[in-house]
Amino acid sequence: MKKQMLQIQEACAGYEEQEVLKGVSFSVSRGEFAALIGSNGAGKSTLLRCISGLLPLKSGNIEICGKDTGKLSAKERARLVAVVPQSYEMEYAFTVEDVVSMGRYPYHSFGKRETQEDIQAVRQAMEDTNTLEFCGRLYSELSGGEKQRVILARALAQQPEIILLDEPTSALDLRHQTEVMELITRLNREQNMTVLAVLHDVNMASRYCSRMILLGEGRVAADGSPSEVVTKKNMEELYQMKVLIRENPLYGKPEITPVRVLREERTDYPIRIHVICGGDGAVKIIEELEERGYLLSAGVVNEGSDDCAICRALKIPHVEIPPFTPVTPEDQRNNLKMMEDAEVVLISDIPFGQNNLANLDGLEQIKGEIFFHKNALSNDYTGGKLVERLEELGQKKKVIYFGDHDEFLKRLSLCRTEGSKKVKEEPCG
Repeated sequence: MKKQMLQIQEACAGYEEQEVLKGVSFSVSRGEFAALIGSNGAGKSTLLRCISGLLPLKSGNIEICGKDTGKLSAKERARLVAVVPQSYEMEYAFTVEDVVSMGRYPYHSFGKRETQEDIQAVRQAMEDTNTLEFCGRLYSELSGGEKQRVILARALAQQPEIILLDEPTSALDLRHQTEVMELITRLNREQNMTVLAVLHDVNMASRYCSRMILLGEGRVAADGSPSEVVTKKNMEELYQMKVLIRENPLYGKPEITPVRVLREERTDYPIRIHVICGGDGAVKIIEELEERGYLLSAGVVNEGSDDCAICRALKIPHVEIPPFTPVTPEDQRNNLKMMEDAEVVLISDIPFGQNNLANLDGLEQIKGEIFFHKNALSNDYTGGKLVERLEELGQKKKVIYFGDHDEFLKRLSLCRTEGSKKVKEEPCG
């Protein structure tokens, strides 16, 4: 069993009359790289201040390596915990080596000179963070990413048991964010360094951290692996907005995509709508229809397409086939079966070729009204067969053509009779 490096039990803390932490409990084992996530005001930075001794607890207990932090002196605590802040500026002209050497403060006493152990610890910290090359430069002359690496080197020079990171990449551009997080990951892996990091970027936390702890309203709302914490329910409660969660194919970790803050107006008539799609053209309309409360199904969609991804993410029933394969008679039978009780069939803005023209087979027999996105005619790769098929279909069943998805949504919301709950074919607006 791994040693418990940090144990937090029913921690309560705040500022004057404001209670921020309301009974936080969790532990961190040796070698873990854990992320603290949560909305602004959830208590993430407050908790780090309590662990580092800058803010006393009102109740509860925090132990580092089995030692009560409230009973430790500042130097004793600094030998156990090092803090890497969001940013760090200095008014005086210190060199990089001077700044890193400040990390040896916990081991110095009044009048004691720098030892060989101090020199070696500083040099090793700078080698580990790739800052040795500019050790003689002034700290104030460095870029944001370079400064953050120097502050990390200073923390390593303390030789602590735990490193606390408070938004270490918030002031950096994308390249330097990645550089710093890759560096921390390497140190965690190669040196078994225990890390607890406050991160606002959920995708970055999911990618680099093995564990995520979600704080909400001063308490632990979720705790586990990225796949256990980064769920649609947790993230929508955290951000109070609609999001999509998909697995990043490169890292195998969940990734959040923000969709909207403002909710669409819910329909009073949640009719069944079947969307014929398959590529990437129906993502927006599917998401908006689902948000408005319509009952959806879709098909035939190609695995790996955005249309397929949105159906999976929103758990919309659909017919799925491998990419670059034709729609078989069996696929189309399944497609037709899904639209049997649909009151509206929407043929979305998708390109038509020989492989997916079969999507239109059998539509003469369905009971629902058919709407066709005219832009699909501009992406006709069938040599004219699409137009022929639509003409044949139009002789047996009315096909309503529309110019864009906004027009279709307007028809759904305005052109309706409450008795039949069906879309009328009449001008909207």
